[in-house]
Amino acid sequence: MGYSTNPAVVCDQTAVAIGPQNGYYCHNPNIVRYLRSRWWVEEKQLSKEEFLKRLDRAARSLRRQELFLGLLSFLVGLGYLIVMLTWGSIRLRGFVTRPDYSQSVIVLWYLLFFTIMYHLVHFPISFVRGYVIQKRFRLSTQRFRRWLWADFKKLMVSTGLVVFLGEFLYLFLRRFPETWWAIAWVGYVIFSLLLNRYGARVLLPIFYKRADLENDELRRRIESVVERAGFTVEGVKRIILEKDTRRANAAVVGLGSSKEILVSDTLISNLTPEEIEAVVAHELGHLKSHHGEALFAVGALISMFGFTLAGGVLKLSAATLGLQGIWDVAGFPLIILVFSGLYLAVTPPLNYISRRMERSADLWAARFVGSPSTLASALEKLAATNLSEREQPRYYEIIFSSHPSIARRVEYLRKTAAAQTAT
Repeated sequence: MGYSTNPAVVCDQTAVAIGPQNGYYCHNPNIVRYLRSRWWVEEKQLSKEEFLKRLDRAARSLRRQELFLGLLSFLVGLGYLIVMLTWGSIRLRGFVTRPDYSQSVIVLWYLLFFTIMYHLVHFPISFVRGYVIQKRFRLSTQRFRRWLWADFKKLMVSTGLVVFLGEFLYLFLRRFPETWWAIAWVGYVIFSLLLNRYGARVLLPIFYKRADLENDELRRRIESVVERAGFTVEGVKRIILEKDTRRANAAVVGLGSSKEILVSDTLISNLTPEEIEAVVAHELGHLKSHHGEALFAVGALISMFGFTLAGGVLKLSAATLGLQGIWDVAGFPLIILVFSGLYLAVTPPLNYISRRMERSADLWAARFVGSPSTLASALEKLAATNLSEREQPRYYEIIFSSHPSIARRVEYLRKTAAAQTAT
């Protein structure tokens, strides 16, 4: 048991050192201060078991609060849509309508006001969930002004996307009243494909800065991992998260066989080079197994059913709701309600598929790097850094979680390591 020798990890004399089987690491000192203030952790070294026990209590508290706020956000959004559909939507459409306005202009103003009001209704929950809770658990490093600016940018991006896509949707509804759902679905698939391929490069810089990875040795190691996996490296970039959060992450983006590797500065600070290689290999495992393409195909099928269902519901309900026709933008909340209900229904099975893919990527990465214990160690460190619950309740994992619990993943990897040793 001891302190990390990695100079990028800040450990003071009050920090708790943990000794996993394959080495040791220093956890996030801010998490220690939270544990100390919440559960009276003394300024001394704890055993790994005791630390993980106390850490899991904090992670469990965080998970429960985030779940409550997430469900509350869903209910508030549902209430907003119902109120708009039964009372406010026609009034809003009347408010933005002028004799000299074309239908496109009316749609633009309606969607603009609709999205801004939706955001304002959610703002108190977003503030508590995205700022207060993150500060309470010492995961956020943002000042309020910076958080507010980031929230404003989210509003601008979401409003722009809603208006852009909504204009096309209502153009199809006006021009092709019988087949609009099929044309809209094709357009949605094309847009989703473009967003899937270019979204990280277009949208990510709006919120986070990127910089070259200054550690030449680490960059060469990552490039070697990617090339050995059969991909071409466009570049290895460092995502600057430390100004906003202490959570750590990594991603592999790019078209075809050419990939750009994104590694957060918080990941670099908390993991060893070998563990970072294992995390990157996990992301490559998704690519080698074509998980992204499979999820995209499933999503396309679900969205096709959604547009078909929305078309039928809209046709049946237009007169009852007082709409001028299916092309009336006042029916927009009904379309969102249909897709929200569909999303709610398919989330558990989609999460099941995602958990299977995560296990597959873990196994691929463990075999690729030749050390399941290295990936297991990285997952445990990420759980501590991100304050993730090591062992989630089974009901929560089945309904809400797209990843298996850290405990399940680590146990599976260690069984894999034991099987490799035995052979």
